[in-house]
Amino acid sequence: MSASGGVPAPEIQLLGPVRAWLGDRQLDLGSAHRRTVFAVLSLSPNRTVSREALIDAVWGDAPPASAQGSIYTYISGLRRVLEPGRRKGAESRLIASTGSGYSLCVEPEQIDVHRFSALRDLGNRLLAEGRRAEARSVLDEALAEWDGTPLQCLSGHYATAQRVRLEELRLATVERRAELAMDSGEPAGLVAQLGELAAEHPFREPLHGLLMRALDQAGRRQEALTVYTELRERLIEASGTEPGPALRELYEKLLAADEAVAPAPATKVPRFPLPVLPPRPATFVGRKDELRVLGEAIAGLGGGLGRSVWVKGEPGIGRTALLAETVALAHESGYPALFAAADSLDQGFALRPLLDALGVHPRASDLRRAELAVALAENPEQDPVEGILGLVRQLCADGPLALVVDDLQWADETTLQVWQHLARETRRLPLLLVGASRPLPRSAALEALAAELASGATSLLRLKPMPENEIRKIAADLTGAPPNRMFSVLLGHAAGNPRYATEIVETLLANSMILLDGAHAIVDGTSCRSIPSPLGSRITLYLIFLSSSARDLLRWAALLGKEFSLGDIAIVTERAPTALVAAVEEALTAGVLVESGDLLSFRHPLLRRVLYEKTPAAMRVALHRQLAEALDGAGAGAERVAEQLAAAPAQVDPWVANWLVEHIGTVAAQSPRIAVDLLKQVVKQAVLPAEAREPLTATLARLLFWLGREPEGEARSVVARTKDSRQAAEMRWILAYIYYRRGEFAEAAAEVRRTLADPKVPEMWRGRHETLRSTIERFAVDHRAAAPDLSELGVLDGLDNDADLSTARRLAAIRAVPGEMHLAGAVHYYWRGRWGEALAELDTVIRGGAETASYVLRSPGSALLVHGVGALIASHRDEPVEARAHLDAAARHQFPHGLEPNGGDYLLAARAQLAELQGDPEAALAALLPLLEQNYPPAARQQWLPDLARLAMQLGDQSHGFRALRLMGDTSGYDTPPSHTAATAHCRGLVTADPDAILGAATHYETAGRMLKHARASEDAAILLAEYRRLDEARMAFLAALTSYTSVGAAWDVRRAETRMQPYGIRRASPVRARAAGE
Repeated sequence: MSASGGVPAPEIQLLGPVRAWLGDRQLDLGSAHRRTVFAVLSLSPNRTVSREALIDAVWGDAPPASAQGSIYTYISGLRRVLEPGRRKGAESRLIASTGSGYSLCVEPEQIDVHRFSALRDLGNRLLAEGRRAEARSVLDEALAEWDGTPLQCLSGHYATAQRVRLEELRLATVERRAELAMDSGEPAGLVAQLGELAAEHPFREPLHGLLMRALDQAGRRQEALTVYTELRERLIEASGTEPGPALRELYEKLLAADEAVAPAPATKVPRFPLPVLPPRPATFVGRKDELRVLGEAIAGLGGGLGRSVWVKGEPGIGRTALLAETVALAHESGYPALFAAADSLDQGFALRPLLDALGVHPRASDLRRAELAVALAENPEQDPVEGILGLVRQLCADGPLALVVDDLQWADETTLQVWQHLARETRRLPLLLVGASRPLPRSAALEALAAELASGATSLLRLKPMPENEIRKIAADLTGAPPNRMFSVLLGHAAGNPRYATEIVETLLANSMILLDGAHAIVDGTSCRSIPSPLGSRITLYLIFLSSSARDLLRWAALLGKEFSLGDIAIVTERAPTALVAAVEEALTAGVLVESGDLLSFRHPLLRRVLYEKTPAAMRVALHRQLAEALDGAGAGAERVAEQLAAAPAQVDPWVANWLVEHIGTVAAQSPRIAVDLLKQVVKQAVLPAEAREPLTATLARLLFWLGREPEGEARSVVARTKDSRQAAEMRWILAYIYYRRGEFAEAAAEVRRTLADPKVPEMWRGRHETLRSTIERFAVDHRAAAPDLSELGVLDGLDNDADLSTARRLAAIRAVPGEMHLAGAVHYYWRGRWGEALAELDTVIRGGAETASYVLRSPGSALLVHGVGALIASHRDEPVEARAHLDAAARHQFPHGLEPNGGDYLLAARAQLAELQGDPEAALAALLPLLEQNYPPAARQQWLPDLARLAMQLGDQSHGFRALRLMGDTSGYDTPPSHTAATAHCRGLVTADPDAILGAATHYETAGRMLKHARASEDAAILLAEYRRLDEARMAFLAALTSYTSVGAAWDVRRAETRMQPYGIRRASPVRARAAGE
């Protein structure tokens, strides 16, 4: 359908999350405020809504000064989304500006709330005309328009008022539809629905009247009368009023039809709480194994088999949701499911959760339940076990029964004793007994029950943290779109706890911190630097069950970082470790802390972050400074002390300055990231003593240079201040090298001359400067256009002939940091398949002495390249232990955020290849997926994307395969050499199943001497040729692949290729041993 002027009109949903579609494409309606504006316009289509009304709907009584401008911005944004083809400056056909407001020019039938209203009105007219069957059908259509809570995720008084209005209309429609269904003689299906609604609206008399009629028509008149008496008791207790005349008349009518039931007394009666079932989640996510166990137990009830199940898990892990699903599944299977939850306030009342669940009350409509209640009240000294067991046996004699009780950690001792007997009864009765508890508190009676259940036939379901994909599903259900990467990182703070994840999402929605772009729910990284205060308050509520000593311990622990020891806590709290054991064990049992070897950490990063940010910022600074000195005084490692100093930068005092001068070298060796962060904070402070400033600034310059940055300012600051010729020589060498690599040869030469003019320069640094001077003199012109940037040696595969590679090697020898030329050689020989020579180059780097170790391996990019190439060669040779050793060594290198090195793509490829070698193609694909990130250098990733595409297509993951192909075609800002063209053809052939395209790439690889790539392309082409039954060509391609693999010593690749070809009946006549490269 189109709006005025032929513009396509959107389909709009308000009866649920606020959403809109153009055709099959969901539109990004933006922030909560912008969606509120859209909802207001949609509720009044083709009518002018003033700007003042929009401002009031969005901000209520406290609009910001910029409200008028914000409304204009929201309208402009909505126009762009709704009319993507509208020319700039053209008049909007969908949101018209009319006087002092705006109008949404869309037909009402395009909006679900107006379709609902029209269908509801039509149903009422048909009913008034006596066309009851048609009226019922139309009301069914009206209710089908609903998709959840109206205006979901919108806050403010306007959205709340509209929700109340719309919910009332829905409820009235449900009641009218139920009346029509009962008139048709279909009460059975209505009882459950009306019962749930009555529980949600405990004082709504028309709804309870319908429930009473449905129960009566279903032959359950006693329950119908109970509905009235319980409603009457609630009304008297809440407001002192009686039910209205219509409901009293219905009650008296039912009462007259059942003379066995005495009328209710006119005086106030003791409260008999209506059993409340656990709320069933709209969407239940995960817990497949647990649901399978419970589903089998429910199914077994039909065969007379009972079962005892105990569910255990930390707060928020999903116990109650699982129990709600169990209760619902039992009802759907036709079995009664009784539910209750213990409460800490009821511990003084014996058997309270069991009596509530079983409905034992003096005024119960079931005579057995009422008699047991009276007996227990009149004989409090009598053992209740036989009475409860007798009732359960009688109920099970009527038919299978599910008895479900949550939060049994709060249950009294008598309840737990009876539960123990009930668990034994499940061996003889068709009884499903499901109990659930938190880890804490643990009473002696609960410990005894746990031991008894563990020794019997009770199934223990220990709920583990949910995997990341299920947490993402929860977030997607709440927001209407899957979370983006930053949002997923934030959800990771929940550590698999669904309630924490829900709290995060709901808080972000309430604070308008989530945007929808049509494909993802987006959280801006700048919006999440601190925990919103409502979330912090809600999260800390989950700690109230811990003792005060445990909560105090956790506050201190939050300041100690991600991991800490019991000794660390003892130091900062100035208490003996033995005095802390009980509190630590309590936190461990509760699942708040977890053990990792000798260290402790927070199970939920979100909880640590909340506790940390609860401490005022100024106090955190002082505490971190205090903790640093305390840890140092107790003999803690330098890295632990540095973490405290870097966590909240304070003004440098004498102790901090002296400690840094003495220990920063140790910190830099263990953790360059922490050292850089800390030094950057310190050297810019004016109060830093002069005797400390020089060595600390020099250390910072050296670290930054190792990490691939250009610390020109830091180095020049040291040169200007120092009287140490050795220090000045090193800083000038760094400066000269920075200028040299920029191509600023005059500046580089000037720095070298200054150093050589100083007679006090040590011989080692004089020699380095002499070498650098001779290099500069040979390169008096800028040769950057003739060679690759040697800071990205890993992309040497992009060069397409030996002359280019020779040039790169020559430039590496004379323009690289000592040792970089060997990296260029290693990369060159790897792609040529000359792996013996490649390993020799790597060995030269690794064993090249202090000079190479300092200025090559200290660079994370170079280190990752060294270990990445080494791991790739080892896995090609079918040496997984050696490959793993390289990957583990690479994992020990750290680098500051924002200083991500080049060379990391080789490490990704090595991880993927080792995973594939070990039979895990899914992990192999996952290892390569970072290559698809938009910020990844195209020149670095192009050599690996064919491997990613191959794995994706093998696993049926076409989306990632096509995305790899699209990225191969995106070469903006990047000159594409022939190697890239060949890789693109290889990738296209894999994704589109075109063997001829892959064969073309293989031909290029062979001509360029890329034996490994030639072999891989030939293998991929052979597979597709075999699938197309072009078997002769497939055999030729297969033979070409094996020939290349064996020539380079790729034993594992030979084995993989043979395995892939076996289903097509293609194999070698006789096995050929893959030679080791260099043989």
